[in-house]
Amino acid sequence: MTKNLIIYGSCVSRDIFNLEESRDFNLLEYYARSSMASLCSDAYDNPEALEKIPSAFRRRMVAYDFSKEILSEKNQFDNADVILIDLIDERFDLIALPSGQTITHSNELAESGIFEDSSIEGFRTISQGSMERRQLWFQGMQKFLALLVKQKKLDRVIVNKVFWSSAFEKPSETTFPIAPILIDKANAELAWMYEVLSHELADHQFLEFSPSLLTADEFHRWGASPFHYCEGYYKEALSQIKKACESSAQTQSETEPPAECRSYSPFVSKGAKLTVAAIKTDGDIFAHCSLVIEGRLHETGSFAFYLVVDGVRRDVRWYDGSQDARFRTPETYKTLEVMAFYKDVFEEQMSAKCTVASM
Repeated sequence: MTKNLIIYGSCVSRDIFNLEESRDFNLLEYYARSSMASLCSDAYDNPEALEKIPSAFRRRMVAYDFSKEILSEKNQFDNADVILIDLIDERFDLIALPSGQTITHSNELAESGIFEDSSIEGFRTISQGSMERRQLWFQGMQKFLALLVKQKKLDRVIVNKVFWSSAFEKPSETTFPIAPILIDKANAELAWMYEVLSHELADHQFLEFSPSLLTADEFHRWGASPFHYCEGYYKEALSQIKKACESSAQTQSETEPPAECRSYSPFVSKGAKLTVAAIKTDGDIFAHCSLVIEGRLHETGSFAFYLVVDGVRRDVRWYDGSQDARFRTPETYKTLEVMAFYKDVFEEQMSAKCTVASM
């Protein structure tokens, strides 16, 4: 049976359906070169800029980004059996226009010559990886998923959980096209976005790949790139999508309730407060921190601790979900303090410090 497909992502998802074995899928629409962060914005109208983009496909992608077409009544989600999302095009910065709209700074946008347009003089760049961009992405992501919930299509979402490759599939004397530091930065941001999406979607809605499949094809049809993968990746992705469709069909026939997703721990920007207390016994120091927002204690989140001896950090309990830490009492010291840290889903941090008390 043919499955109607919508892709919101990039070539890493679109190229899966160039395989001969993908004939059971009918592509309804493809949204690319557009960050979810731009969905927070009102639509932007600039037909003159669009006309300067020579490729019809690239022109259409930028037009969709301008118009926020994916949120409009023109979208075809009502007819979609599969909504495949990947985040590779989240690599782009955003452009905040003087008129108030936000658009994606894709290579295709640059083709339009818009940056020479006097009407956007004074525009501002919102850099990929910045706190502002993360917050906009979070808002846009929730706006998009809320649309799918309204249309009863959230369970049709599949996230193509890919990362940038750092090496070619086969040994090569060709220099890899992207520096490792840029690959690490991109992958850190992808990992953060996948972590956020894991609060919104069930585990079975994510495709997972072994590192050996996320290697680059030096001779890929689109050229060498960290996200132009080896042939094995596309075959494995299609296989997982087909299995996900079969599982979804079975679940729907059994009318099972949807899986519950994880709630978010408190946001620092919304007024979360952190306190810490510590006591010393003969050989150990025990510390506990409390997280409060709107007068309520919260026991979930990501917490870390420092033991500070005579004003110098001596020991660390790295971030995990526990609000408790244990340190060995140093043999000699003048002062003992413990610092507690909390970070929210945006990785915005806050801290608290206390003097260690004796029992």
